[in-house]
Amino acid sequence: MKKVLIVLWLLIISIAFSSCGIKANTKVNDEIDINKVVSLKEKQFPVGFDPYKKKVLLAIYDENNKISLGFYDIKSTKTEIVVKPVDYSKNIKSAVTDGKYIGWVEASDNMGMWGDDWRIYIKDLNTQDLKMIAKSKFGEDDVLNNQFSVEPHLSINNGKLVWSTYESDGDNKSSSIFLYDLKENKQKIIQTLKGNDNYHFSSPHIYGNYIVWDESKISGQEDIGGVYLYSIAENKTLKLSEQGAFSNIWGDNVVWVEKNKKAILYNIKSKKKIEIPTYSSEVWAVSLNKDYVTWYSNNSSMKVYNIFKNKTQLINIPIISGPTIYYDILTWVQNEDGKAIPKFLLLYN
Repeated sequence: MKKVLIVLWLLIISIAFSSCGIKANTKVNDEIDINKVVSLKEKQFPVGFDPYKKKVLLAIYDENNKISLGFYDIKSTKTEIVVKPVDYSKNIKSAVTDGKYIGWVEASDNMGMWGDDWRIYIKDLNTQDLKMIAKSKFGEDDVLNNQFSVEPHLSINNGKLVWSTYESDGDNKSSSIFLYDLKENKQKIIQTLKGNDNYHFSSPHIYGNYIVWDESKISGQEDIGGVYLYSIAENKTLKLSEQGAFSNIWGDNVVWVEKNKKAILYNIKSKKKIEIPTYSSEVWAVSLNKDYVTWYSNNSSMKVYNIFKNKTQLINIPIISGPTIYYDILTWVQNEDGKAIPKFLLLYN
């Protein structure tokens, strides 16, 4: 179970919070009703949401901890496996969906925490076509001494996929942000950092015309490098914060964490920043949708912030991991009689 929780932690941190820009005719709940929660089977963890068919994307572990991806149908409560590892010698490390595509990363389990021999795959949910769109420069037997290639972090929105890389050939390090248009089958490098220091791009996130990311160091706990907002249409980058991490985006709202304590909400149109009342001494891994923001904290209760009401709701349940927002659902892992039980909750009536 310990191994499963460690892998889950890496999945939730690295998995992008998928989005496609559709507008739903739904009503925001004044208070989130925890009594409407759905419990899933052990080792079936939510990692995304299909906003069109209202299905939850699950990372499903078998008895050997080999991961497949499946959609859980909220209406029928049935789960259908839709992706298995392309290379069975590797495992699925993270996954995203926007309801049109599924993207995922595969890497060997025995490559340590970096997953140096990673591959990125995409499956078109309409045509069922599958293809590899990127891979590490290293194979399983190639990584020596100071060489490494950190497995990428994915985010997807309306047929556009972004990810970051951090690699070293033993002499020089480089980190890049990539944008891949799945409809046009075109790839673009947004920005690259090169040198011998440990600066790198962390997980980028995409929504509509914008990509957000932060720069940091691979070692140390302090936030270094700041938060950046990139306009795809204008090919321009705006620095939003001098010290920030865990940036994310939905619609016109960008969120990030400063000094591991403060959660900041920035509106692209109004250019206004506010500090979210987190009621937490430490904050990380923020996620959001059009109405809500949530985050990881150093205690066992969940906090969910209502953007329009400027109000934070505290939900006292014994969580192990989470919470995370994917589109219309709030997800977390809860301790029940010593077992790690994945949960999710629809945020809209």
